[in-house]
Amino acid sequence: MNAKLLVSLTVMLTVLLVAPTGLQASPPEIEEAARDRRVPGRARDDGRSPTILFFDDMEGGENGWQHVDHTAQQGTRFHIDTYQAFEGGHSWWCGEFNASFAGGDGYGNDWVQMLELPEVDISGAVYPIIEFAYRCDTEEYCDLVYVQAESGGVYVDLNEGWGGVEPWNSFSGYAVGPSTYDDPLKVRFRFESDAAFSDEDGGYDSDGGAFHVDDIRVYDYSSGTTIFLDDCEGGGLCTPSIPTPVGDYWHLTSRECAAYSGTQCWWCGDDADTSMVPGNVINSLTSPEIDISGSLVCTLRFLIHAQVPTDDADFWKEEVSTDGGENWYTAGIWWGDFGGCNTWASHGISGVDVGPYLPGSTLMFRITMHTTSDGCGPGAAGGAGVMLDDVWVEDWTGSAVERTTWGRIKAMYRT
Repeated sequence: MNAKLLVSLTVMLTVLLVAPTGLQASPPEIEEAARDRRVPGRARDDGRSPTILFFDDMEGGENGWQHVDHTAQQGTRFHIDTYQAFEGGHSWWCGEFNASFAGGDGYGNDWVQMLELPEVDISGAVYPIIEFAYRCDTEEYCDLVYVQAESGGVYVDLNEGWGGVEPWNSFSGYAVGPSTYDDPLKVRFRFESDAAFSDEDGGYDSDGGAFHVDDIRVYDYSSGTTIFLDDCEGGGLCTPSIPTPVGDYWHLTSRECAAYSGTQCWWCGDDADTSMVPGNVINSLTSPEIDISGSLVCTLRFLIHAQVPTDDADFWKEEVSTDGGENWYTAGIWWGDFGGCNTWASHGISGVDVGPYLPGSTLMFRITMHTTSDGCGPGAAGGAGVMLDDVWVEDWTGSAVERTTWGRIKAMYRT
């Protein structure tokens, strides 16, 4: 399934589950049931009850939770290579050989990679043009290559983003005259992949993805004079780069309109401006390892609140691992603005069935927040970001398994 379609369907599910009457406060019976769930392990009316393997209400500090700024973890991936190069020589390739990738080559999730031309003096050109040859193989509509030039000190897109499978072709180019773009001219290629469906997780198996480029030329169309040329045969004249690390915004907070229970919860947000999460954030929050050895029927439950407006491509991703973090399985990709303080997503209360990933020795839960270049927010209530409170794991091994519904959840934990 197309990843964006999957996200869209997931978002619709979020809205249906969280606020049946719209993006307002949860109905009283939902809030009552959710609050009853703060006593994990309470027996059902039929006498069955789970064993609680883990519970954290975030009141005792970080307790082994780890938070990481993934924009600080990336190395540069653009490099000169002969692999699938243009006309059998050398080309710039944004990709890598990696034995853990599908097919052994390609690109990973959450990449933001750039290749920058040196500054080009176009003051003497009548009609400057940039042209190049390129190929790409990426998840269409989701993992995209942009050609950008600086205008007024800000990089702007020259194309709408290339994705899918494009064989080698010689691109006729873009006009980059000083009436619109800065002089000296600054141009770069920028590749961005989203949180899933790449060679890294096997969701998309590319052939030499993500992107190759060669014969990068800036010339004056009026006279035919070449101003700049990188044919990649002399080691390359361009410079690979990555964005400056954005920072880690996951932290425990006790500010007003935050925690579900007690006074503290995790928040991926900015204390300096609570209405916005900065741009280009890729921040993950990961639970400690939870011993689930011997468990065959296991459910992860949690309270999550979000103010992530749906007018942009900001989102958060939920994942679980049952092998110490070696492999991660996507439980959901979501966005949505819950509209107020007392709204908590019932998809987390309904729980994540860990059974398909068992047997395993330990369980880990990870939430990763992603924002686009213009940041996330403000939400309808004036805030922004994702908040996580009460997290617990239930072991139902030995109990009959039924399809979970909201009515059953209420019955399970209501006094």
